[in-house]
Amino acid sequence: MDIKQVAEVLAPTGLGAPVLNVLVPNESNYTALLMQPHGEIEASVAGVRNRDRCLSHQQYGKFLDDARETQADLVITPEYSMPWESLVSAIKEGRVPAEGKLWALGCESIKLSELEALKQGLAPSATLLYETLVPDPGRFIDPLAYVFLAAPANHNGTARTVVLVQFKTFPMGDPDHFEINGLQRGTRVYQFGGIGKNLKLVSLICSDALAFEDAHAKEISDRALVIHIQLTPKPRQDQYRQYRDRLLRYKGDATELICLNWAKDAQEWCREQSKPWHNIAGSAWYLRPDEFDDRDATLCANHRRGLYYTWLQPLRVHALFFNFEPATYLLVATKVAHITVPAAISRRRGPQLTKSYIWDDSVMAWVEQVAADDGFSVVVGESGEAKDEIQRIANNNPLEAERVLALCAGKIVQGGDWHMVQQLDSCVIDSSEVILRLTFCQDTHQVACDFRVKRLKRCGNLFHILKTTGPWPEALADLKKGFRFDWSPDFPHQNAISADGRRATVIYMGEEASATQIDEVRRKAAEYLHRKSAGAHASLLAKQRLAVWSRENGELVLHEPYRYVMIDQTGDTSEVDVGRET
Repeated sequence: MDIKQVAEVLAPTGLGAPVLNVLVPNESNYTALLMQPHGEIEASVAGVRNRDRCLSHQQYGKFLDDARETQADLVITPEYSMPWESLVSAIKEGRVPAEGKLWALGCESIKLSELEALKQGLAPSATLLYETLVPDPGRFIDPLAYVFLAAPANHNGTARTVVLVQFKTFPMGDPDHFEINGLQRGTRVYQFGGIGKNLKLVSLICSDALAFEDAHAKEISDRALVIHIQLTPKPRQDQYRQYRDRLLRYKGDATELICLNWAKDAQEWCREQSKPWHNIAGSAWYLRPDEFDDRDATLCANHRRGLYYTWLQPLRVHALFFNFEPATYLLVATKVAHITVPAAISRRRGPQLTKSYIWDDSVMAWVEQVAADDGFSVVVGESGEAKDEIQRIANNNPLEAERVLALCAGKIVQGGDWHMVQQLDSCVIDSSEVILRLTFCQDTHQVACDFRVKRLKRCGNLFHILKTTGPWPEALADLKKGFRFDWSPDFPHQNAISADGRRATVIYMGEEASATQIDEVRRKAAEYLHRKSAGAHASLLAKQRLAVWSRENGELVLHEPYRYVMIDQTGDTSEVDVGRET
């Protein structure tokens, strides 16, 4: 894999390297339009392409129309997706990127001889460039087509449309050796920018990631936007995602990755035989700017449209996953780095999903959807009697619903900031990248499914306890007259409100918790309430309105119901004070 400057490729043609909006390191945001298509693909000795030729031509043609209409600065489709006839038609009709825009289009497979014929056919409209390979009629290429305008290097004359084609350099692994036997490999990865103060952009084509080594990461990681287009049923396979570790392990916050796969549940056809993948999409945007906007209002606005927050703990990176359903996404994003930008306006807040579109057969167009289906309505019933309460909270703020559910289950021992999105256990993902989000329920991994069901059932059991006449602390007698679940940043360690407006902390630890674990949760909850209280009296009242239940041998147990009603309680002592615990 040889990383080659686009400027070097263009020089022999008399064209200069484009100045791309996405790579200018100023405070201006850029727009990105991404397509995550439905997967009906066919694989043969000729390569990989869309099975429904008519529908795909219409969908991708309309997508390119939208790219022009929205004036998106960066336009991306995944591996093997863009029909060449759709792209060629657009170019010949003058529907091409404006100056400063870049289209990075994963195209259907093609033979080298066919690409040469396209080059000749497009010559009146565009300059098509690609690396020289020895022709091999028995093999196909896996191409990424960069489309952009380039002005003459001598600044005389008009800009010309360029189609710079990058070939996949490394085959995927599969039992039938489909690409090992059929793929004609390229050797180059093209780099836009990276000279002087400019940012850089490079793209990997799916299993190129397997050949991405430490030396490549060192060469491109600083101030780089890396695009990874994919067609894979396993986007988080261990070796496949190691390139992200290599890129993101370095200190600094000026590296971002856009990973774009096909939508979930692709169907692969070969000789009229269908093979369902049962895959997730896994398309995501990885970044870690210091100024990332993690306010609830921002994350929830993204959530409604189909972009979901997680925190990738091992790399300390924000990982925002797209809804797994077929759609196109229009985003506004901050540059991967700001250079000589005044501090007062330099806030790299990350991508904001402004619109998402789904295909409408009745009008044969991509139409905006008001809200994406996060799947929560399908699983929230696992919370039993609490279903309506949790759904109500999620409808208003999905993150508040996850905080209520965490507190109900006693998942708060990670610290007083347990409710922040980088600490909230359902928002944190480990190196496996299994998504535990409760209000984004499209991850079908068994670990994720088990986590959601267990958390929701725990809440349902707690709700039932509060609705019945089980063991109650006297301080919470008012809840018998009615209550609702609630979470507020002003009262982050309380999750219930009585009918007369008094807040409380109620936790159910289930049957599997040990006495030590239960005591730790109770003490931590009491300490958090103490720290958040305005004074000693308020601290004591808040701790008196704390109740922790569990089950032992099937019997419901209320733990230490009188701990904070003793006559010597003053409310001014920390729960973690050494003397307090003797």
